[in-house]
Amino acid sequence: MAKLHFENICIKAVATTVGDKKITIEDEAHNFGYDEKMIKRLKKRMGFNSRYVVSTKVCTSDLCIQSAEKIFEKFDKERVDALLFVTQTPDYKAPSTAIVMQDRLGLSKDIIAYDINLGCSGFINGLLNAYSLINSGLNSVLLCVGDVASSFSYYKDKNLTPLMGDAGSAILIEKGSGGGDFVLHSDGSGYKNLIIPEGGCRNPFNENSLKAEDFEDGTRRGVDMYMNGGEIFNFTLKVVPNMFEELFNFANISKETIDYFVLHQANKYILQNIAKKLELSSDKLPMDTMTIYGNQNSASIPATVNGFLSDEFSTKKLKVLFAGFGIGLSWGACLVEIDNIFAPEIQIYKH
Repeated sequence: MAKLHFENICIKAVATTVGDKKITIEDEAHNFGYDEKMIKRLKKRMGFNSRYVVSTKVCTSDLCIQSAEKIFEKFDKERVDALLFVTQTPDYKAPSTAIVMQDRLGLSKDIIAYDINLGCSGFINGLLNAYSLINSGLNSVLLCVGDVASSFSYYKDKNLTPLMGDAGSAILIEKGSGGGDFVLHSDGSGYKNLIIPEGGCRNPFNENSLKAEDFEDGTRRGVDMYMNGGEIFNFTLKVVPNMFEELFNFANISKETIDYFVLHQANKYILQNIAKKLELSSDKLPMDTMTIYGNQNSASIPATVNGFLSDEFSTKKLKVLFAGFGIGLSWGACLVEIDNIFAPEIQIYKH
């Protein structure tokens, strides 16, 4: 069981950039066969409303670079010793996008740079990697996370597409006062419940990979993400509350001492059920990121900070629980201390 404690490490800045195109559920209802009654039901139950996606040929790295440049308006880029890029939508299969981003951002050639292939739990795993590198001797790590989910969600897939938004975040982690407690889990037996089945080495891209096929839950291609919504919902409600209790016990604290629970914004229905199980109010557990910006995979946690907690993170000392859960299947959470960090409001991507 992966449980880790860190000291003298802190988050210094968080910035997020979302796609430049806003789409409402009404705009694309005809693609999914939704009538007015269904739209109202999905808005109320799931939190569907709008989402931000990118224009053609905009990559996750572009969003993350805009976010990083926002941070470098305040912090010297020369201090960065490593660049980590957590994504499921890299620029290329090879080389590592993080290495390309090193050059684009004008960072030192002496830094470490590598990609991590994760989605929903990616922010937690990326943060763990950053803390570990600093714990091992580095002074400063730039963590970039996010996805252009619109690139793997077919426009007629009513099961997945109305959920997904595009975003890229940058987080600066350095030596300093504070610390962190982490718990993480992985269960590959459920990998087929969230999967892009074609395009890798197991099922290579072929002449049928771009042909759309109709299923009971929507229309998609072999290169698009498939989600078994029922299984993911059951998995989330089963593991997340237990993971929180595990983290509380490991860190030896009670949930009452935590100022904010910032969770992966899968959808509002899942978050409401987690809040109910843990007896948490909406004041402590923000739930509106997906409703406005869409489910942004690994960027949804930092996007919630920049979208809804910018003032609090920028002006207060806080104890915060971050948690991500989903694809893999994987899940993880951490407790960190936030102390007047740089957390500007969400940016819209500028070409």
